[in-house]
Amino acid sequence: MIRVIKVSEIEGRRNTGTGMRVKNAKGPKRRFRLSGRQVGVVVFLLLLFMGSGIGYVWSNFEGTQIGYDVSRLKHEEIRLREWNTKLRLELATLKSPQYLEGAVRALGLRAASPEQIVVLP
Repeated sequence: MIRVIKVSEIEGRRNTGTGMRVKNAKGPKRRFRLSGRQVGVVVFLLLLFMGSGIGYVWSNFEGTQIGYDVSRLKHEEIRLREWNTKLRLELATLKSPQYLEGAVRALGLRAASPEQIVVLP
């Protein structure tokens, strides 16, 4: 009859020739296992890392957009100031007595006589 030998008995025996213990049996494979709490912590840290990365990229993008807007508005301000200067110069030219006298002569008008002037109270 064949006797069943346990692994623990085999490990306890010694090789008769050398006197050394024989350990030919492979040990149990250890698997990398995480508990539910550890998985939760890992997921939380990943979400935190991703959120901070997205926030960093978004803030840089917004800063760049604001820089472009400021530059565009500065150019617009310069253009409007130049236009304002031109309009003020044109207004001063149109109000000048020399221009008004020339316009009156071109239309064929004369100076009003004292009887035509009416002073309002």
